[in-house]
Amino acid sequence: QCEKLSDELATLHASALISSTEPVLVIHRPTCDAQFSQTLQHRLGEEKRPLLLTMGEQGAAQVVFKGPEEMVDRLGKELMKRLDGKGGGKNGRFQGKFSDVGKVAGAVEWLKSEI
Repeated sequence: QCEKLSDELATLHASALISSTEPVLVIHRPTCDAQFSQTLQHRLGEEKRPLLLTMGEQGAAQVVFKGPEEMVDRLGKELMKRLDGKGGGKNGRFQGKFSDVGKVAGAVEWLKSEI
């Protein structure tokens, strides 16, 4: 039951993100939900704009930065520095952990300025 709801919620969010005109697709979930993350990324398909998905609360958060490989390779490590987090990635997908969700807004603004 919960898995189905998570899939439906991710599908709705993906549709809203695709419809947006923002240069960076940004979404935050208060809980770390692997099912939601996987479904959201799958539903976004071949979307060319980068996705910044953050999940979790203060003290224990996760991030997924996905997009064109060149862009993610160029910006992923600096994004993690701005979040004071640790992570890595390849093939257009960077993921990691960080603790201060208050830094997300500044990281998003920086990311928009770099695209």
